[in-house]
Amino acid sequence: MIKRNCWLILFLFIILPEASAQGELEDQPQIFYRNERTIAGTLFSNGYGADIRFAKRKDAFSSFTYGGGIGIIQHPKEYKSQSPYTRDWGRSYVFGKMNEVMTIRGGIGIQKEIFSKFDRGGISVRYFYSGGLTLVLLKPVYYLKITGFKENGQIIYESSQFDPDYMQSIYDIYDRESFFVGVSKTKFRPGMYIRAGLSFEFSADELDINSLDAGVQLEGFMTKLPIMASTDNQQLLLSLFISYRFGKVIDGKN
Repeated sequence: MIKRNCWLILFLFIILPEASAQGELEDQPQIFYRNERTIAGTLFSNGYGADIRFAKRKDAFSSFTYGGGIGIIQHPKEYKSQSPYTRDWGRSYVFGKMNEVMTIRGGIGIQKEIFSKFDRGGISVRYFYSGGLTLVLLKPVYYLKITGFKENGQIIYESSQFDPDYMQSIYDIYDRESFFVGVSKTKFRPGMYIRAGLSFEFSADELDINSLDAGVQLEGFMTKLPIMASTDNQQLLLSLFISYRFGKVIDGKN
């Protein structure tokens, strides 16, 4: 999953700057001073997320932005497995995963237009940078750990978090527990992030926002995020991202 995300993001990084379009001359009045409200779905090289963002115009080319979103962080070594005992009906899981990592982010930033759209089929190019706070939710992953076998071959198991001393392979796990098992033991961890990138806005209507955003994000925490039972968990996370953003101009003046 992580590798596919990386290849897709790198491919879009290459083709986006080359994107161009020509159309009939724009017959709608240009709105130079406008505020925007947009929603985006984002694919990171280490996860995915969604956010809502507001842009308040400072001048004809610059905007102040603020907003927040939610997301999922994944470890680069996450590989889906299936228990051999429940292959036909059991839940898939990542062997060695200790916590699901969910994020709540909020921040502020600046967006500036560097190439304007002059015709109906054109593309405007903006650069942006932002930063803010991250709240991480660490939800423990629970497994059905095999503890023995009855004389008739029936498997004996118990609910447990990942135990690296006992769970040496998928043959030591009967199945994964429901996602909701362990919710009450969720822990919180604060962090910070900064991101920067380019935005390619291609709406035909002046009052609509449709754009592809691409960039890089650096996120840091006080300690390493305990995602996997291995020792290669990280404290600083550097990722590429690509977003599809859509929304509306919520007010403006000619």
